[in-house]
Amino acid sequence: MPTSFAGSFQEYKTTSPGARFTDWLAARAEPYWSQATDHAFTQAIGNGSMPEDAYARYLIEDYTFITDLVSTLAYLVAKAPAMSSKTRLAGFLALLTSEENDYFLRSFEALGVAPQTYQAAAQGPVTRAFADLLLSASANGSYEEGLTCLLCAEWCYLTWGRREAQKPRPDAFYLAEWIDLHAVPGFQDFVGWIRTEMDRLGPALPEGDQERLAGHFRHMSALEVAFFDFAWTGATPDLAEEFPRI
Repeated sequence: MPTSFAGSFQEYKTTSPGARFTDWLAARAEPYWSQATDHAFTQAIGNGSMPEDAYARYLIEDYTFITDLVSTLAYLVAKAPAMSSKTRLAGFLALLTSEENDYFLRSFEALGVAPQTYQAAAQGPVTRAFADLLLSASANGSYEEGLTCLLCAEWCYLTWGRREAQKPRPDAFYLAEWIDLHAVPGFQDFVGWIRTEMDRLGPALPEGDQERLAGHFRHMSALEVAFFDFAWTGATPDLAEEFPRI
């Protein structure tokens, strides 16, 4: 678990020699980063105690978000400075529009969610805020800003996915496969590549730009917590009240 840190990346390096830029981003996002990666909702996926209504609520929200995630990746493919980076991002984009889409359709059927329900669903306030930050950073910000937001979203899922993959496999296929999708070597490699990319680019940025990235990562982490809170309880959090410092 990262230790909370409020200072600059340069200050962080003096206290943690050899620290990665992405480690600093996670430390600057505490306590939200740990709250997101260790949320009760993610633990319930792994131990099989997930209520069907909570998971259906979660999948419907996540399904409404996929289009925005695809758009985010498209913006980043366009802004990536090298063909190798474009190739990595495009590969993940292809995965989202094939395997994950099939997973959603099979899971909705198993959970008794009618097509007209998930096809007509509108994003809730938390999902909208989450998508808006990703889209704004990737479309209007720098490549590094968009990649930072993507890193937070995907690294969060890798963190809890790898943890839950160490437990006995849950009986429900939609829980087991969701863990698989976020713990397989291919996904680990992709998140590892994003970290390496940010570890390469982040330290060379001016301190003001580094602070902007840290703010994005912290904001994204807080929204991840709010997203899991909503899925778990069904209550829409007041973002301004519950996350006053984002």
